[in-house]
Amino acid sequence: MPASSQLPQTPEMEALRAELRCILQHPAITPARRQSAEQHISGCTAAGQLWKWLALAVAECASWEEQTLATEAAQGCSCNRLPLQSQHLCQW
Repeated sequence: MPASSQLPQTPEMEALRAELRCILQHPAITPARRQSAEQHISGCTAAGQLWKWLALAVAECASWEEQTLATEAAQGCSCNRLPLQSQHLCQW
């Protein structure tokens, strides 16, 4: 693997790496997976691969969100509603 100073530093590559790092902060991604992904992201030299990983990460987070909302709905949680006068926010 090339040294990080030898990796392509194009604006597109840096933007993709930054976007991946951002999406990996989502609660669907465990800290261990985040750490492992960082090694791959930092060493990747192909924008196409970064795009693929980004698409997979977004899809996984979206699926997690849908599953979480479905679980909350099944449990009768109204966390996704805006609180009105006397309603309290759902505590996580």
